[in-house]
Amino acid sequence: MLDVTKDTFEKEVLKNRLPVLVDFWAPWCGPCRIVSPVLDKLSNEYTNKLKFAKLNVDDNQEIAVKYDVRGIPCMIVFNDGGEVDRIIGAYPEEQLRKKIDLILAKS
Repeated sequence: MLDVTKDTFEKEVLKNRLPVLVDFWAPWCGPCRIVSPVLDKLSNEYTNKLKFAKLNVDDNQEIAVKYDVRGIPCMIVFNDGGEVDRIIGAYPEEQLRKKIDLILAKS
């Protein structure tokens, strides 16, 4: 999974040829630590379909504010430079996979 910052967000997320799921997280967030290994696993399954990235909200508050991230974990899927959907909260792997599949089907 790719770490993105305010300096790399546009290039790695908004201008990416693939849809990108950005995990908005923070080191102190317990549910974020639970979701992280699941996203790592899924990132290997969705190669060439969906790119996975992480954005630390403490270090990149401007981006979190811009996309109205009010609670974490919050995963936003971007495609063609804009937000297409978001997943809020920690979900088990199967539920997360189903949500991602639904988002990709309508993108």
